[in-house]
Amino acid sequence: MFTQRQGSSLPFLSPKQLELRERDSRILRAARTLVLDLGYHGITMDHIAKASDCPKGTLYHRFVSKEDILVALASDSLERRTALMRRGAAYPGRARERMVGLAESIALFTRLNPEDSRILHMTTGPVREKASPERIMSLFNIEKGTVEILRGVLDEAIRTGDLVPEFDGMLDEMALGVWGLVEGSFTLIESGIPEHALGITDPFHKTWSFFNRSADAYKWRPLSSEWDYLKTLADVRRVVFAEEAESLYGPGQWYGDQA
Repeated sequence: MFTQRQGSSLPFLSPKQLELRERDSRILRAARTLVLDLGYHGITMDHIAKASDCPKGTLYHRFVSKEDILVALASDSLERRTALMRRGAAYPGRARERMVGLAESIALFTRLNPEDSRILHMTTGPVREKASPERIMSLFNIEKGTVEILRGVLDEAIRTGDLVPEFDGMLDEMALGVWGLVEGSFTLIESGIPEHALGITDPFHKTWSFFNRSADAYKWRPLSSEWDYLKTLADVRRVVFAEEAESLYGPGQWYGDQA
């Protein structure tokens, strides 16, 4: 159990709790380095125990498998990406402009934190079958929060009349399509397939263009013919993500790759 610091919302951790927290952090740091260097299939719990200087029994007491550790790493990465998503979705504009902010938040996170993005995309399918239910539930709850951000923007578009559902399930269709476009495209980009196999040298911009054409097809107003969304994108970078955008594109380069 922990106690509360007087006058603070932060918990007071005992020396033992601090020791356990540092041990877990050491394990996760070591595992992160190993999985990025050797890949998911190239590491074992023995590797992680040795790299973290942690007895194997202690390691298994805290993490049931290497998959459990990978899910813990993914949860940390996704929490940080979600924080960026909230900032992007809060851009002060119409719903489709806020979707621009949301899309840019994920693009910036992917490009500035490629290792975190790789870890997120590793944590699918069979990996989840071997992690503990508690860690899977924790990751699921974070994922649910990210989808709720997306759905919130779509809901706002409908409330304001910028998007009119033309059939039952259209909102679900759009949410799944946007999410699949983002995660699928960025997984391909990380693998190098667009550039090396397809000869596409600007995959992020191509993904952006495809989204706008899709939004137009759903008649999400303002349409691309009515609004300069590249200008909105530049403003999102300037207003919401100045530090991140300048780190990636350079000082004042709000149009980024399209400058």
